[in-house]
Amino acid sequence: MASARTSAVGAIAATAALFSCYLLFSNSVKFPCRRRSSRASRKSEKKGLIAAVGNTPLIRIDSLSDATGCEILGKAEFLNPGGSVKDRVAVKIIEEALDTGALVQGGVVTEGSAGSTAISLATVAPAYGCKCHVVIPDDAAIEKSEILEALGATVERVRPVSITHKEHYVNIARRRASEANKLAANQGRATNGYLHVNGHTTEVRECSAISRTGCKGGFFADQFENLANFRAHYEGTGPEIWEQTGGNLHAFIAAAGTGGTIAGISRFLKEKDPRIKCFLVDPPGSGLYNKVMRGVMYTKEEAEGRRLKNPFDTITEGIGINRLTKNFLMAELDGAYRGTDKEAVEMSRYLLKNDGLFVGSSSAMNCVGAVRLARSLGPGHTIVTILCDSGIRHLSKFHNAQYLSDHGLAPSATGLEFLDFRDTTQP
Repeated sequence: MASARTSAVGAIAATAALFSCYLLFSNSVKFPCRRRSSRASRKSEKKGLIAAVGNTPLIRIDSLSDATGCEILGKAEFLNPGGSVKDRVAVKIIEEALDTGALVQGGVVTEGSAGSTAISLATVAPAYGCKCHVVIPDDAAIEKSEILEALGATVERVRPVSITHKEHYVNIARRRASEANKLAANQGRATNGYLHVNGHTTEVRECSAISRTGCKGGFFADQFENLANFRAHYEGTGPEIWEQTGGNLHAFIAAAGTGGTIAGISRFLKEKDPRIKCFLVDPPGSGLYNKVMRGVMYTKEEAEGRRLKNPFDTITEGIGINRLTKNFLMAELDGAYRGTDKEAVEMSRYLLKNDGLFVGSSSAMNCVGAVRLARSLGPGHTIVTILCDSGIRHLSKFHNAQYLSDHGLAPSATGLEFLDFRDTTQP
């Protein structure tokens, strides 16, 4: 455990150093984003950490561009202060909740997350005077929960179960917000673990996971169904991509977890130019590929009653799902591609070796999709994807040689042959 904690501390330090370098040397332009007029004043008031979220560079991925003859560009979201694309979502969710009064300063934001959104919420919540309580599946990389604890969040690690189960991490997070609201409503009426309401005394054991000291209520972020997620990308990331490319792009591709990123960006880009093609890349265990390509969430071979109890047997974290979220339903897609765990692992090592890009599993999967799309479109096209986060928070699994070897995923490729692709730039 000592080595794991050391790696977590090192990860935080590395992220901070990386972000500091970006702030010092970046000369990127701040692009205007569409925002509701009622929230325009908050935009102008942004400062400090919050003002640093977004407006990330759009970089050319040289190795993939040269190999395919297309311009493959990656939105470097790992340069956000919290280290991932989810910083945008965290800011949008909290700001909208504060605007509506669903959350107040001193309140606690609860969320069920496999890692990135939780880390982003824990990063930005203190800037708004709020606390963070995270419920995370215990099969997620251990450094994620350690980073969350280091950021001051309360962390619950629970076993992975179906979303229909009351003990699914998302459902537990929803309950925690309700518990916080009960405590806030009865502040001052609880003594020795009991509530005194209207002359009746009841035990409050169900509230034990939320701090009872100075509780000012809770708010469930609900990243899967809260359309603030979609709006963060429709009003922010999409317009930035459009401005950074000068509108000269042919396609966009990304994986989906909550669906907010691919939905917000695809809808914005298609409103600007309907000729832009938008695609999904889907990891093992996810049903979204089938939904996009065949209109159903499962194939004939995966018919109900014959599916695995837990189909998410994949090394990728934060992407892939077997239900349609409100956010994903906002997406405008032209098609989908599949990617495998092995391809994602190989792609991450290829990018590190050839481009110096140290990326996580979802970023690697996005680049797998970008190459597949480039081969389909042919040379001369401009393709944009998302570099969601760095490999720093994936050290114990996706970037752990022993873990990969134990699961038959040890990388061995020297080029892009793992995609059945002959890189013409190599001898």
